[in-house]
Amino acid sequence: NNPDVSSPMSHPHLLFMSAGERINQTFPICVKSLEGITHTFIVVEEGVYHDLPDDPEHLRSVKPQIRQAIEGVRAICEPLAISFAVIRTPDTTIHSIRDAVLTTTRRYPVARYSFNLSGGTKMLSLSLFIMALWLDARIYLTPSDDRIEQVLIPRMHLDDVRRNPNYITALSILSRRDTSSWTSRQEFGRELEKQYRPSRLADDPKVTRSPNRGTVTKILQQLIEWSLIEESFCHNSRKAKQYRLTLHGEFAWKVLQAEDRDGARGAE
Repeated sequence: NNPDVSSPMSHPHLLFMSAGERINQTFPICVKSLEGITHTFIVVEEGVYHDLPDDPEHLRSVKPQIRQAIEGVRAICEPLAISFAVIRTPDTTIHSIRDAVLTTTRRYPVARYSFNLSGGTKMLSLSLFIMALWLDARIYLTPSDDRIEQVLIPRMHLDDVRRNPNYITALSILSRRDTSSWTSRQEFGRELEKQYRPSRLADDPKVTRSPNRGTVTKILQQLIEWSLIEESFCHNSRKAKQYRLTLHGEFAWKVLQAEDRDGARGAE
C-alpha cells in the first residue's frame, strides 16, 4: 500500500530547533506532540564547537553542555528512525540563519515545517522565528520538559473580525462546545438566525437583512480563510458538514471576550 502522496501527512515533517543546553530534555515532548516528525535539524552557531581561552566564564561551561545536549537529541532520533542533522552557522544574524535554513528546505520542496525556539540565544531564536514566518511554519516553545505551546500567528487583524458583528456571533456559537466537539452546519445556522444582525458582507452590494444559506456560507468561509474555524464532514456523511474553533479561533474569541469585559468595567 503506497501512501497518498497528495496528503500532507505523507510529506516530510521537518523540525528545526535552536540549540540550547536542555534540548535533549525538551525534544521528547516535541516527538510526542508534533505528529510525524521525519527530520530534525539543530541550528547552532559555529562558535559553540570551539572552546576559546578568552571565552567568558559562563560560556566555558555552557558550550560543552550544548554540544552534549545536541548529541542527546541525536541519540533519541536514532532508534525512532528520525533523520538527524546539525546546521552550523557562522553567526546568528538573520542573513546567516536565512541562508542555512533555505539551503536545507530547498531539498524538501513539499514538506511541513515546525520550529522549536526555546533553546539558544535570543538572536538565534529571533532569526529562526523570522524564517518560520517566511516558511509559514508552525512555531513552538517548550517552557518545561513536559509542556509544549504553539505560538499563534494571526492571519488577519482583529479589526477585520470586529467589522461584522456576525463574525463575532459565529465565534461565540462555536465557543460553547469544548475544543474536541463539533457543531453541525444545521445547528450553527439555527443559532446564527436567532442572533443575526443585518450587515453587509464583502462583495455584497447591499445589507443582508436575514441569514439565508448563502450568507451563512460566506460567514463560515471567511472564518475558515482566517484559520479561525475548521470544517469537516459529519460522521458517516459525505454531505453534512460540521465546524469548530481552531486554536487561532479560541485565542481570538478570548481576546474579544476580554475586550468586552474591559469595556463593561469602563462603562460602570
